[in-house]
Amino acid sequence: MQSYWQLDRYNQVAVKTADQKELILICYDEAIRSLHQGKECYLKNQFEEKARLFIRAQDFITELMVSLNLEAGGQIARNLKSIYQYIINSISRADLKKNFKLLDRLIAMLSELRSAWAEIVFQPSAGVMPSQSYGQVAQAARGFAV
Repeated sequence: MQSYWQLDRYNQVAVKTADQKELILICYDEAIRSLHQGKECYLKNQFEEKARLFIRAQDFITELMVSLNLEAGGQIARNLKSIYQYIINSISRADLKKNFKLLDRLIAMLSELRSAWAEIVFQPSAGVMPSQSYGQVAQAARGFAV
């Protein structure tokens, strides 16, 4: 129990000290982790915990969606918003239909978007314009049919 508390404390400090780009990565990580764990709970017939984890994933994706700057991000931000809405709705659909393939696709989509954001976070910030950052995410989002 103490190690869980220490991990929770570590996560609280990480969130409080993270900049906006790092917070976005945290949201992706937690959404992906929640979907993986929720799927595992489904397979173990732990339906209450599965529901909690799927709702948690939807909450993190909602955070990603409301953090979008639609004015600065233009069409790319609007496309990301559509992708996030699709993922949120699809989590519910996958849950209701016990569609594990759809869950796997959603995890893959989030993982690909997360990778694009990670490139943004870990590149040198000198000379990087917001439109360039959105361009990297747009590359990751390309091909997602929503």
